[in-house]
Amino acid sequence: MSRTLASEQTPAPAGGHAGRSRRKIAKRVGLSALVLAVGFMIAALVMLAWMVNEEHFDRPSQEFEALEALVENLPGVDSVEKERWVEAPTFSDPTSWMSVRVDEAGLPRLIAAVCASDYPDAVLWSIRVQTPAGAELSLHAAPAASGSEGRAAACPDFGFDAVGLVDELDRVAPGLAIQPAIWEDDRFALVGIEEEGPTGFTHLLPLVEHTDDLLLAAGRDASEVVEINTANLGVVIHPGERADYLAVLTELAEEHSVSSYWADSGTPIDGIEKVQIAAPNEQHAAIEKIIRSSRLHIAGLPVHFIEQ
Repeated sequence: MSRTLASEQTPAPAGGHAGRSRRKIAKRVGLSALVLAVGFMIAALVMLAWMVNEEHFDRPSQEFEALEALVENLPGVDSVEKERWVEAPTFSDPTSWMSVRVDEAGLPRLIAAVCASDYPDAVLWSIRVQTPAGAELSLHAAPAASGSEGRAAACPDFGFDAVGLVDELDRVAPGLAIQPAIWEDDRFALVGIEEEGPTGFTHLLPLVEHTDDLLLAAGRDASEVVEINTANLGVVIHPGERADYLAVLTELAEEHSVSSYWADSGTPIDGIEKVQIAAPNEQHAAIEKIIRSSRLHIAGLPVHFIEQ
């Protein structure tokens, strides 16, 4: 008798269709996660580059345009440049910057106008002043301290009387290019900004001669030190040293062919407080004797000579 045997069903191998589906899903999820991670990494690197490079992202405003128009129409103003921007990573709290070229007579009007303006934000100012005697002054100012009574947010705070100082520099140092500044330790400094000035430093000696006058004109305390910092002359003049320093520097330049003189005080040169001088070899001994016998505060510092 014949019998029909039921065909045996072969069981599906483990990890069949369902397993393959799960593996495909996992692969897609993993690939998506990788793409997302790479995207985050690229975005982070871009953000880091923006932060390191201090990349500016423009944030113009009608109020800033109005301030520019106000300044441009003032008598004595020659040119105006401006920028208003935000930076990574917050992209908030815009910074406003304005650069102005103005003649000496127009400077008081410029300051008065911006200090009376209704521009609501603080402004960083860069002001170039050309004087009748050929001096060029570069003034840089942070915004006035918040809450300054009667002053607009855009009002510049130079840390000194800019108008009085410009007038005095035009009188005592015609033809020089100078940037007055208040440095971190609240030291009043006169920084040379000549790109190609004359050799030596005798043309800068009027700054030394009139240190007291310049302090007074700037509205600073007469007991302050004054730093003169240029390519060929770097000195810090303490109260009561003006006449002695002028005499020493004049003698060094005119009688001993000194072309560069830097005397450190407070900010060491190469990590060492010293006097550094460029002069002919045959003059070294006489120069050191002059410095040692002076009554200046640097008289006891080491004297180093460099090739002239």
